[in-house]
Amino acid sequence: MKGKNNIRAILFGGFLVLLIAMGIGRFAYTPLLPPMMTQYAFGADEAGLLASLNYFGYLVGAFVAGALCRLVGEKYLLVAGLVLSVVTTIGTGLTLSFPVVGALRLMAGLASAFCFVAASGAVLNALAREGRDGLAGLFYGGVGFGIVLAGLLAVPLVEHFNASGAWIALGLLSLLLLWPARGLLSASARSGGQERAVKAPLPRGGRFYRLVAAYGLQGFGYIITGTFLVAAAGTVFDAAGAAGVWIVAGCAAVPSAFLWSQAARRYGALRSLIAAYLLQALGIALPVFFAHPAGVVVGALLFGGTFMGIVGMALSAGGNLLPSGRARVIGLMTGIYGIGQIVGPALAGFMAARTGSFDASLLVAAAAVCAGGLLLLPDALRADHRPSSAVTP
Repeated sequence: MKGKNNIRAILFGGFLVLLIAMGIGRFAYTPLLPPMMTQYAFGADEAGLLASLNYFGYLVGAFVAGALCRLVGEKYLLVAGLVLSVVTTIGTGLTLSFPVVGALRLMAGLASAFCFVAASGAVLNALAREGRDGLAGLFYGGVGFGIVLAGLLAVPLVEHFNASGAWIALGLLSLLLLWPARGLLSASARSGGQERAVKAPLPRGGRFYRLVAAYGLQGFGYIITGTFLVAAAGTVFDAAGAAGVWIVAGCAAVPSAFLWSQAARRYGALRSLIAAYLLQALGIALPVFFAHPAGVVVGALLFGGTFMGIVGMALSAGGNLLPSGRARVIGLMTGIYGIGQIVGPALAGFMAARTGSFDASLLVAAAAVCAGGLLLLPDALRADHRPSSAVTP
């Protein structure tokens, strides 16, 4: 009973960490961007630069987080990331200065990467000790729940206050959630010693390299869709309806990681990953070939219903290749994912400016995600078909 209660506390704490640092600290920018551009007098180029600064911060944070976990421990990196996330969220509402807001978005990217890598390592280690790897999807649902929560709160907060007031309110909400998120700190303290004691070499071989490359392609395709989904939906919906499409994607993301983790346990991690990649590619391309409200909504459901599932399954598969250094593997994979997130929007924005629509950008994103899934096909064909192959790809 004590073990079950401990697992619940760890999962709930990890869920809230991702809600705070990712769902609010990182992704509240999407629904708050239009009112920010009005109140803060930011142009489209400045808005794009703010997004790039956040992605760059996430990239840097992801690459250094694994080493920091080994040096200072996951617990202290988690605390630093959470405090920085709350401070930058509130701080964004306290200034209208573009350079200051840019610095805050950069630090918010660092904070979200620190929290994501450290929390993933702590939760996956704790679940592995208890033989409960299949529950990892519940933890990753925090990102989707945070996206939905921020999306639902953004409109009334902006109406009653303004964009800056909405940032402050969301930051105060994050501050309140820090206390119930403390359940993860005990787990991170226990696993941190293991991370610091051993510096095993990163996995080598084609299987790991293909997994990392496929994950980078997912980051590229995912961020193009995540960045331009609302704008693309604006071609068939009014402003409120287009914003609602983002909430639809977030709602689909909440249970997706858990459902995909169960599929991985039953059908194998690699087979399930390939299915998720191909379904996401279909969801990204669907609004291009079926430019109708139904096509956009179904596409958003497929996109939201797969992207966190892919994150959960891929990081679990990678972490299981080096159990004594999960945070290092997760940090590397998250960094490669982050490179795709920087390259994707720049290329997609260039293509959209040249073609006058988002169709070509979405098709490139769909092709990249599809290629990622196909990269995993040789390993899936060679994988053991036993249920345990879901845990060790």
